[in-house]
Amino acid sequence: MAPIDPGSLVLITGGNGFIGAHCIANLLQSNYHVRATVRSRQKAKLTREALNAAGVQSLSNLELSVLPDPTHVDSLVKALDGCQAILHLASSFSYDASPGEFEESLMLPALRGTQAICKAAQKQSSIRRLIVMSSFASVYNADMGLQPGRIYTEKDWSPLTYEDGVNAAAVPIAYRASKVVAERAAWDFVRDNPVQYQLITLCPGMVFGKMIHPISSLSQLNASNQIIWQVLNAGRDGAIPPTKAPVWVDVEDLAEVSRNALLFDTSEHERFLVTSSAYDSQEISDIIRNELPIHRAPIGEPGKRLADTHYSCDSSKTKRLLGVEFRGLRDSIVPLAQQLYAMEEQ
Repeated sequence: MAPIDPGSLVLITGGNGFIGAHCIANLLQSNYHVRATVRSRQKAKLTREALNAAGVQSLSNLELSVLPDPTHVDSLVKALDGCQAILHLASSFSYDASPGEFEESLMLPALRGTQAICKAAQKQSSIRRLIVMSSFASVYNADMGLQPGRIYTEKDWSPLTYEDGVNAAAVPIAYRASKVVAERAAWDFVRDNPVQYQLITLCPGMVFGKMIHPISSLSQLNASNQIIWQVLNAGRDGAIPPTKAPVWVDVEDLAEVSRNALLFDTSEHERFLVTSSAYDSQEISDIIRNELPIHRAPIGEPGKRLADTHYSCDSSKTKRLLGVEFRGLRDSIVPLAQQLYAMEEQ
């Protein structure tokens, strides 16, 4: 099927989020027209203000659509009027959930959100491509441990099920299960139903980078950038925080991958693993101590790296088909660190 060329109208769900704002900026700067969904008029107002403050160009080609319930199919169909493609980024996640609450807070929203966008896309005949933002969490099998020498690709799947998420003992397990269930729901839909669009799923690792979405305090940091802040705030004599999910990608690179997923020519449904490289908390601290004259990053064991102690990822398919060259950790972390310290001062 032909690519979704610049000038086309693309719907982005979750437009006020960390990844969503960067995808809006990238598409606008690439001469696409964007309709982005948010849940309230206030979020629409704050999103436009944040993008404007970040210097994003062509906001005249941005329409912000209020969609209080992202699982309501008829509302989604209406929002898709005139669109040729979808970037489905909206995702519910909260560390506030406790065991026993995971079905309502994580599993059902993730599952129903994906099912709704797949159904709405099928009902709106103009849609030719549906891109679903999944996660490395749907690829990684945590039961196998760190697995040094193991190389994950987009062919791998986590074995977690809906029931595993509902009955999980901790939020991280429920979150991983929700990502698996949501992505599988998309693949099940295109397997079981006649669709006029291509499904593309993207599975990024931890997503770091400077923020251009509406955020008023450090308490509102997205989960991945919280990892960076924990290192930045540990104190020079503090301990190096544990490394979590040790593969990553920069948010601007992920936005470019999302755009290029519109542009490449394919007649198949496709899945992509999107990671730049391994990282660890010591490496983040080393970068900050070397690059910023004023900081609170701990010393730890300078130069020590964990890459040989755990699995790695092969994103060669993404590089080959989507033409993306991933930036290094320094280029992502330093601007973010400067932004976070400035937010603290404010």
